[in-house]
Amino acid sequence: AIAVLGHLDDFDEAGAYEQVFDRINQWSHSGPAGPEWTADPLVASLPARFAAIVDEKSLAGSVFEPRRDVLFLRDQRWLRDLAMSVRGDAVEDRAVAEAIFRWTVRAIASVADPPASPSDSNPGTRWFLPGEVLLAGRGSGPQRAWIFLEILRHAGIDGVMLATRDEASGEVRPWIPAVVTGGEAYLFDPGYGLAIPGPGGKGIATVRNAAEDASVLAAMDAPGRTYPVKADALKHLAVLVPVTPESLSRRMKQVEFNLSGSHSMRLFVDASALAARAVAALPKGSATAEQARLWEFPFETLLARRSPRRSAIARAAAIELATMQITVVDPGDGARSLRREIRPLFTGRLREFRGDLDGPDGAKAVYLLARPPSARIREVIGKVPPPQAEAVFRLYEQMKQDAAYFLGLVMLRERQFEAADDYLGRMTLEAHPDSRWADAARVALADTVAALGRLDEARRLLEADESPQRFGSRLRAERLVAPQPSESERNPEPPAAAPSAR
Repeated sequence: AIAVLGHLDDFDEAGAYEQVFDRINQWSHSGPAGPEWTADPLVASLPARFAAIVDEKSLAGSVFEPRRDVLFLRDQRWLRDLAMSVRGDAVEDRAVAEAIFRWTVRAIASVADPPASPSDSNPGTRWFLPGEVLLAGRGSGPQRAWIFLEILRHAGIDGVMLATRDEASGEVRPWIPAVVTGGEAYLFDPGYGLAIPGPGGKGIATVRNAAEDASVLAAMDAPGRTYPVKADALKHLAVLVPVTPESLSRRMKQVEFNLSGSHSMRLFVDASALAARAVAALPKGSATAEQARLWEFPFETLLARRSPRRSAIARAAAIELATMQITVVDPGDGARSLRREIRPLFTGRLREFRGDLDGPDGAKAVYLLARPPSARIREVIGKVPPPQAEAVFRLYEQMKQDAAYFLGLVMLRERQFEAADDYLGRMTLEAHPDSRWADAARVALADTVAALGRLDEARRLLEADESPQRFGSRLRAERLVAPQPSESERNPEPPAAAPSAR
């Protein structure tokens, strides 16, 4: 079942989900060995409105649910693949966390919806599961944080959300993720797209750095905006543990226990133990394990998908992921006689997650199939009833734009800067200056041209960012100097030749 989820690009997706559900339940009914399990005490920290989502009977059950559990396992497989592929050559926890964070804020373009906490005035619509966020390549600050923390877990690194806490009322306000390693908690801000620099702008700040030195968070003041958290606020913190009902359940603990080798995944979270490790890395007296809670945002996502808004959420996801459903013919590479229909964007995304980037079956080659020539598009539209022709044409044009942008990010990831410049610049920003990728492409192109030594151009691109990440982009523009390769980017293996943008 897990092997099928690891290669959904080779299967009919609906049939694959049925197969996974049947096989995982057959396995469960066979009475496999498993470790002891008890409900985590932190479940009691959740407000009563989540009771139907996280009841103890469901957590203790061994029978898998046909949709929620299969989608959870699918998403965890993709997140696990990313944990293996985006770390590059990094070994030390902080370097791995940096690589994962860099991929997350590049690959998940910044949008405002959904909010950290829904309200009547701002209920949000894009309440997507992690897999949907990964496929779409767009997410809000909390969604970016969720993806970052999930990938960290699969890399074997502790990560939690931090919240500031009002001492009088006990109210907590979620802030940013912290990577817990070596007895310290390192600060990463997905909303700004930046790791918070340490004292003097060196390294990555720990919570202790930020609490003891007011200049650390003051350095995050951007043109037009004072950073919303100050050193004094770090005297009263709370740890928010990122989990879902599935990752607290007996059945997922049992699955994790029985997986090994290339199929192994970190599915179960001992939330209380993680909270205790995080509290120990914070300034003394700023937080206690008893004040720790489960992070509500993942539960808000699941609750919204059960609410009267679920049809609007489903429509938003269908629109967002519509280009993932388009099929084209894969002609092979001349050495293969088999011609088959594939969904190039869906297939390309999954292979990118696995790190399968090069060769005739790699993500780059498949993304190129998502840019069919105009003659082929006219041929397809000619077979469509006239009332639908315009909508189909727009969908194919969107697919081509998506593919150019994704290719640009892959080239940037592989440090093929000239090719990235072409895809992100000429084929995305110049060709479609008002596309849904415009701001994200500007930020990625700024990284590209900075690496090519064009620092003034990089500053102009960052200053033009109008996305929710814009304050972080302004800070980056102020600090921009000739980039130095990170630990994971030093001495990379020579990449394969870039596919032609033509």
